[in-house]
Amino acid sequence: MNIGIVGAGADKFTPETAERACAFIRQLLSQPNTVLVSGRSPVGGIDVWAEEIADELCIQKIIYAPEVEQWNPPGQYGHKARNLDIAKDSEVVYVIVVGRYPPSYEGQKFDVCYHCARLPDNDGKGHVKSGGCWTAIQAQKMGKTAIWWVIDNDL
Repeated sequence: MNIGIVGAGADKFTPETAERACAFIRQLLSQPNTVLVSGRSPVGGIDVWAEEIADELCIQKIIYAPEVEQWNPPGQYGHKARNLDIAKDSEVVYVIVVGRYPPSYEGQKFDVCYHCARLPDNDGKGHVKSGGCWTAIQAQKMGKTAIWWVIDNDL
């Protein structure tokens, strides 16, 4: 089964939440006949951890790395095309995110995940913003399953 694993960048995790994320990824990739589909995010985190764990477990991978660090550059392979390829090649997409920004986070912060806030009956307040959410929503539009796993920062 092709399992898409996407989510937040490394800077949105504490050492403890990163450990919990990696344990969940290991559990997902330990299922029989699993192929990882992911996107080698330039900010690290879920994509890269999934790829490293797949290597440890000798799991087949389909990795879509963007050629340029832009959303949709004309004539080039950017983040939008990469995310759509992940959605197309995955039978199920898992989005792994944290509930809140860690105190050490210095990047841009949003009050809601604006991707998820566009969904019916969702205010986008259950987790930090992640481009992985956009990918999962595109997979849903293609008739595929998307599952969000939000790591509570307080545990």
